[in-house]
Amino acid sequence: MDIQTLLDNRHDEVSCSVCMCTFTDPKQLPCLHSFCLNCLNGIQRTSGLHGKITCPECRRQFQIPGNGNPSELPTNVRINSLLDVLAIKECSTANVKCENCDKRSAQTLYCFQCCSFWCEECILGHNIIRTNKEHKTLALKHFQDQDFEAVLKRPAFCQKKHHENEELKFFCNGCKVAICNTCAVTLHEGHGKMPLQEATDARKIQINSMISSLKDKMVEKRKEVEQFNQKSMEVQAQVADVKSQVQTNVDQMIAIIEARKQNVFDAVDYEAKISLQSLSQKKDEVENQVKIIESAIEQAESLMKRNFSTEILGFSETFDAILQVQGTQGNRDTEFIPRFSFTKSEKLINVLNSEGIGNVKTVFSESKVQQSGVKRTASSEAIAGNKRTNVRDSPLEAQVQTKRYIPVLSFGREGESVGMLKDPWGVAVNDHDEIAVTELNNERVSVFSSDGTHLRSFGKRGENNGELNAPSGIAFDSLGNIVVTDCNNHRVQVFDTNGKFLRKFGEYGLLDHQLNYPEGLSINGNGDIIVADKGNKLIKIFSSSGEYIRKFGGTGSLVKPYHCIQHGQYFIVSDYGDQSIKMFDIEGNIISKFGKQGEKDRKFIKPSYLLVNKQGLLMVCDSGNHRVQVFELRGKFVTKFGSKGSERGEFNFPPSIASLTDGRIVVSDTNNHRIQIFDQI
Repeated sequence: MDIQTLLDNRHDEVSCSVCMCTFTDPKQLPCLHSFCLNCLNGIQRTSGLHGKITCPECRRQFQIPGNGNPSELPTNVRINSLLDVLAIKECSTANVKCENCDKRSAQTLYCFQCCSFWCEECILGHNIIRTNKEHKTLALKHFQDQDFEAVLKRPAFCQKKHHENEELKFFCNGCKVAICNTCAVTLHEGHGKMPLQEATDARKIQINSMISSLKDKMVEKRKEVEQFNQKSMEVQAQVADVKSQVQTNVDQMIAIIEARKQNVFDAVDYEAKISLQSLSQKKDEVENQVKIIESAIEQAESLMKRNFSTEILGFSETFDAILQVQGTQGNRDTEFIPRFSFTKSEKLINVLNSEGIGNVKTVFSESKVQQSGVKRTASSEAIAGNKRTNVRDSPLEAQVQTKRYIPVLSFGREGESVGMLKDPWGVAVNDHDEIAVTELNNERVSVFSSDGTHLRSFGKRGENNGELNAPSGIAFDSLGNIVVTDCNNHRVQVFDTNGKFLRKFGEYGLLDHQLNYPEGLSINGNGDIIVADKGNKLIKIFSSSGEYIRKFGGTGSLVKPYHCIQHGQYFIVSDYGDQSIKMFDIEGNIISKFGKQGEKDRKFIKPSYLLVNKQGLLMVCDSGNHRVQVFELRGKFVTKFGSKGSERGEFNFPPSIASLTDGRIVVSDTNNHRIQIFDQI
């Protein structure tokens, strides 16, 4: 970087990432990250670790040399030089303090050997000292680029007490530190030493060799990344090919079914045609008989009206013949007609229900699987399109694919410092895979990246806006705001993504807009906030701005509701007090439930937060049993993972669960003071 570019970016170089202010007494950690001495003292004090410190940037822990005080860490000479440059550059707008009399003035000079500022009066005293005769001084207003560069390249001085004015001249090979002349003949007498510049040149050669090696390694790794990209493209191409095959197969099945359907239609149409022809013929015969009878009746009535004896006697024989013929012809049986019905193929339906439409097989190379460090079988099969109908006690259905869950990442440990956790409770994930965690006993919200890197924290214990008392449930809304149930303050608070307080709603009480120890919350597709009002035995729904909309539950339906999520037209509630999972329709009427107290599958001890994952399966934090149980939405048990312990994959009271965008599962492990992430295989 040239000197002008460095000067343009000097503010970025001299700002501490902890306090966000200009450095004061910058100290450098072995990882090369630098922070204010006061900031490091605060970090060490809150961590409770003596003689050790954790870097706020890279989270690596280091042993502090000497007596374990951060003041023993090396001073970042470069940053101090930059601070001087900053003061020189801004002397026209901000007066500079004299090293001798502390008077501030814009008319100040800088001594390149003393590395200090002098006012016009004190510089006279500085210059008359014999040892300062060779010192170079320059008024700040006359500084040029080469002068700034000289400040940046000034020599480093010893940090030992009473050696502060001595330049570092040697490097102690035994102690691996730069030393001054006095240190060389006192503290490091008898140690192997070499000139500082010579040691620096040798170290530069080593570093350049390391850089060259790392560059080669980086090229190899980039090739690996490219190979993974290529494999990913191959996988995507295979998936597209499988989907195409499935679609072709389904199209063929549909074509066969459509053809069979048409055959059935044709058969029933033919049978109906024969039956209709027979009915029409019989109907015509009866209609002809009706005409003959009508004609006979008409003639007989006309004859009776004329009352001619000869005609009546002559017609009687004809009339008797008509009656005789009609008497021998019985009535047609209109009930004797065919009855059509359809008998479905139970065998075909059973085959589709049990076998699906085909199988997807994934085959792994045995050696490659072992190299990955993940235990899994060499091949696995999943039934495609096997959508099972529900039992009578649930209106929901799920795509069933049984998978195992393995731990892939764990982060966090007990403490109050930045990046540490104390009783993590609720978890939520936004679209950028940032993981927000409520810390029950740190009274705050901490946000991490999906690899466990701490990003930010906000909140403290209290009752004022932005303060928290037992924060529990948490969710991201569609705008990226963070919504938190402030349990012991009987309210819900909303913060922006950086933790700035936006608004709140709720207060202690029994009224619709009030809350009584609210626990879990979730946000539905409309942006409404669904709150489990635990103390009032209700589920309450509020608008995104906090206005009360409606409620359901109450005595007889819920005992101690802990969390509620909306899935389609149904609400699913974990009832902590009834050790069960309950389902309600959109109107809030209970329609089914499953579970009771116990340790076996489908039984619970303190069921808490819920999640419907990307496979459409219901995941329940079975906190008291230290596990997560997985069900079909109708309540059929699928699988489980976790047991009591502190090893990876084990839990000690896991209350909350969330899902990353790639389907990995995030679980809060409260009494182990950590967050665990699981993948599915």
